Amino acid sequence: MLPLAVKEYVMSQTNRLSKLVKATSKFPKSLRSTLWSKAFGRVVPMVGTANIRYLEVDQHHVTVRLENQRNMQNHIKGIHAAAMALLAETATGFLTGLHVPDNRILLIKSLHVDYLKVVQGGLTATATLSKEQQDYIADQEKGELLIPVTVTDDSGIEPIQCQMVWAWLPKRKS
Repeated sequence: MLPLAVKEYVMSQTNRLSKLVKATSKFPKSLRSTLWSKAFGRVVPMVGTANIRYLEVDQHHVTVRLENQRNMQNHIKGIHAAAMALLAETATGFLTGLHVPDNRILLIKSLHVDYLKVVQGGLTATATLSKEQQDYIADQEKGELLIPVTVTDDSGIEPIQCQMVWAWLPKRKS
């Protein structure tokens, strides 16, 4: 296990996503959200097309929002099931990505979504990581972790329940 000061230095030097979040922390919220959305959308193009807004981002949690807009709707005018899963995956992936060094590759290993209620309004997803989970990611060159996420609709009800397992491994040297 690395000492905390060494771990923080290594992470600050080797994680571009974390550097972007830190560099934009003083920007107005709307500008930060746009920048984070564009940056993550360049890495994962599908996320860039969904118009996901980043409401809050820090080392412990990420909150993202998806409005119930026409291009994300299903046949009954609710948010499409795949868009709901994408929102939860985006929150958990962005948060995990803040902690995985650039010399590793981050992949979703499994996602399980239970659909409990039709959604008419927008959705908000919040992913969280404890200090112990952050340390585990930093200490393991290769590993996997269930990242907690809660998804609520505009009425505060959880229309879906999710389990997102993210994995990371060393990048292959070319």
